[in-house]
Amino acid sequence: MRTLLIAGAVAFTAFSVAPSYAACALNQNERPTGRNTRNPAVIEDLLGRAQTSLSGGDVAGACAKFNLVLAIDPNNNTARLGLGEGALKETDFTAAAAHFESIIAREETNAAAHQGLGLARALGGDFTAAEPSLRRAVELDNSLWRSWNTLGVIADSRGDWTSADAAYDSALAAAPNEANLHNNRGLSLMRRGEARAAVAEFDIALRLSPRFETAESNRRIALAMTGQYDAALAGVSDAEMPVALNNVAVVAGRRGDRVVADRLLAAAITASPRYYELAARNRDAFR
Repeated sequence: MRTLLIAGAVAFTAFSVAPSYAACALNQNERPTGRNTRNPAVIEDLLGRAQTSLSGGDVAGACAKFNLVLAIDPNNNTARLGLGEGALKETDFTAAAAHFESIIAREETNAAAHQGLGLARALGGDFTAAEPSLRRAVELDNSLWRSWNTLGVIADSRGDWTSADAAYDSALAAAPNEANLHNNRGLSLMRRGEARAAVAEFDIALRLSPRFETAESNRRIALAMTGQYDAALAGVSDAEMPVALNNVAVVAGRRGDRVVADRLLAAAITASPRYYELAARNRDAFR
C-alpha cells in the first residue's frame, strides 16, 4: 500500500504568527529629539505602549515604538527584546536571532534573550542549534514555559519520550493554562501510540481555547486512532467535512479498517465542492 496523506498536519504550536514584512528590523532613520533624549519617563511610556501594541497584534506599531526607544537609548535591551519578539511574530527568524544575539552580547545572563534565540532557531528548523540556547534560558529562569515547550518538541523529534515528558511537565508547572502546551503534549502522546491520553490533552486545550482549530483537528485524529470514527467526525462543519473525512479515513486505513477508509474517502470526495485530489489519491492507494 502506498503512503496515505493527512491534510494540514501540524508539528507543534508555539504562538500565532503574522505574515513577514520586516517591520521589526532596526530603523536607522529614527532620531531622538532634544526634548526626548534620555528622558526616562518618555522611554518608559514608549516601552509600555509598544508592549501593548505587540500584545494586541499590532506588530508594526510596536516595532516602530521599540525602534524609537533605541534611537533615544541605543543600549536599551528591553526595546531590543521587543524587536526580537516582533520579528518572531513576523516569522522573520533571521532578524529575530540577530536581535536576541545583540542582547546576549551585552548581557549574557539575559534569560529572555536566550529563550528568544532558541525559539528563532527552532522555528527556523534548526533544532540542534536551538537546544543549547533553550537550556541556557531555563537554567537562568526555570519559569520560561516557551523554552520548556520547545525542548519538549525537540525531544519528541528524537523519540526521547522521557525527556519530552520532563520538559512538558516543567512547562505546564510554569503555565498550566497555556492551550499550546496541552496540544503539543497531546501530539507527543499520539506519536507514541497513546491516543486515549492524547484525546484528554486536546480536550484540555479546547477548554482553555475553544477556537483552537489545530487542537480540534488533532483531537479528531486521536479519536480515530482509537477506532471512534463517528466521534471523530461529530460536530464537524460542512466546510471542514471533506478534510476531516480524509484524515479520519487515513487513520482508519492505517489501523487496517480498509472498508471504513474507502467509504470515508468516497464521502470526502463527494462532500468537497471541488475535486479533492488528496482524497482521490488516498483512495487509489487502496486499489
